[in-house]
Amino acid sequence: MARLTGQDLLRRGRRRVVGYVPFSNERESDRALLRRAMQLTVPIIGNCDELESVLRRTAVAEVYIAGNARKHEDEMQRAIQICERMGIPFAIPAYTFRLERAWPLSNRDGYLHCLPYEEKPWQMALKRLFDIVCSATALWALAPLLVAVMVLIKITSRGPIFFRQERAGLRGKRFTMLKFRSMVANADALRASLAAQNEQTGPVFKMRADPRITWVGRFIRRYSIDELPQLVNVLRGDMTIVGPRPPLPEEVAQYEPWQLRRLSVRPGLTCIWQVSGRSQVSFEQWMYMDMQYIDDWSLRRDVDLIFKTLPAVFTGRGAS
Repeated sequence: MARLTGQDLLRRGRRRVVGYVPFSNERESDRALLRRAMQLTVPIIGNCDELESVLRRTAVAEVYIAGNARKHEDEMQRAIQICERMGIPFAIPAYTFRLERAWPLSNRDGYLHCLPYEEKPWQMALKRLFDIVCSATALWALAPLLVAVMVLIKITSRGPIFFRQERAGLRGKRFTMLKFRSMVANADALRASLAAQNEQTGPVFKMRADPRITWVGRFIRRYSIDELPQLVNVLRGDMTIVGPRPPLPEEVAQYEPWQLRRLSVRPGLTCIWQVSGRSQVSFEQWMYMDMQYIDDWSLRRDVDLIFKTLPAVFTGRGAS
């Protein structure tokens, strides 16, 4: 079933198959047959009992649980639980028998597709349109401010104007996030020496009196001006206006499984954390806030969070 499903996906050109994960009771001869059938173009990337670690290191859009419920029931159920906990969409066989020519009307690939959140396609389409219009308008309207900040950064400290950093986005896919540089040029190299002074719990680093921050950087961080270049990320589709903040890949590697569910939606410029005290909120509270956003998401909630973000930004509340 896995081989035929993979071939079907490739034939339709809908998805790129990242790899196969065999069930524990499948014979080595079955795996060899799978390798030959796929002509080694798609690798076997682990065993079923390693599924959680496989999904931690591999960004995937969906997991097809192509098994036989009579032979693989326990492992299929465990795979479902892992996907649900990590917030990864999955598909399970809709029928005991595989149909070769007859197609069910409800689902043409013979799978029930499950999402980690309620699907709202029209609202999601409007959200993307909103992102494009708002980010393009904001970049145009704020152009004088952006130019002024660029000049200040350039004349007051050595190093590039922009700070580019790899972050984990939707489904853990990595992208380059843009910020105005608010620290000294070698800030990443100095972070290890400051680890003992971390004021935040969990796998994130926050420090109010961070010595790496320049005087211009302290001002633009207080009022979130350093985040404005991320409007370009929003325009590209890497980010959205409202959504959980994009984490560092090394932070994601330390997440507990339930915390990985925050990667099930596109990361954003602002979310509940930004309007609830930011650095004054513990890491675990922050993660619960993101889960609350994912579970209760709506366009109206996004608009409410945007209006709550504006006073938080202007007052600099909770910034560090």
